[in-house]
Amino acid sequence: MPSIEGVRLKFRNKIYIPLTCKKRSTYLKTKDFTIISNNCWGGTVYEAYDLPKGSPTVGMFFIAKDYIEFLSDLKGYIGGKLVFIKPEESRWKEMTEVSGDKRFGHYPVGVLSNGKNTIEIFFLHYHSEQEARDKWERRINRINWNKILVKFNDQNGCTETEVEKFMSFPFKNKLFFTCKHWPNEDGRYTIIHQFPKNNVIMASYEPFGKSKYIDITEILNTL
Repeated sequence: MPSIEGVRLKFRNKIYIPLTCKKRSTYLKTKDFTIISNNCWGGTVYEAYDLPKGSPTVGMFFIAKDYIEFLSDLKGYIGGKLVFIKPEESRWKEMTEVSGDKRFGHYPVGVLSNGKNTIEIFFLHYHSEQEARDKWERRINRINWNKILVKFNDQNGCTETEVEKFMSFPFKNKLFFTCKHWPNEDGRYTIIHQFPKNNVIMASYEPFGKSKYIDITEILNTL
């Protein structure tokens, strides 16, 4: 039987967004922005406004620690070397967030280097290494470095350490979605209430347009 989260995602992606994206796009003043995201949220936003995907971080996810490392040298990693490994070679393969998903082992796993360090990328919604590489490289060329929105959330092993590092990054436009309060952050994030309650935010609850929590359209228009 499908989970509540699975039903919500299917309704959002297959019915709600296709029916509302064109109307939502009429409120968008800028359409050449780039979203850097730790999960599939960026792709959802582009689809929500009926736009081509202007970011390489679409259809994938990062472990929180790797994502923070990625952001610490964004241009270095974006311009770095991408290779692929067997899923069983992943250093994160024992994490519940990875091994607990029955899809693990059936999608490409990439290792990205900036020449000093490496991170892993889980290409969740890609069928082959070639598809993942082609779309990664194509979307790198679409990046608008003058209009970037950086987003993070409390998924995939996120701890207070990663939250504090994210908050310290000097990105002009950044968002953090969570389902709980974090120490020492003074509310510099968006708390989302979920049903049923969970210890991390669920993808289907992350806002992608105008919501009672935050207005993504307004944020995009100010980039």
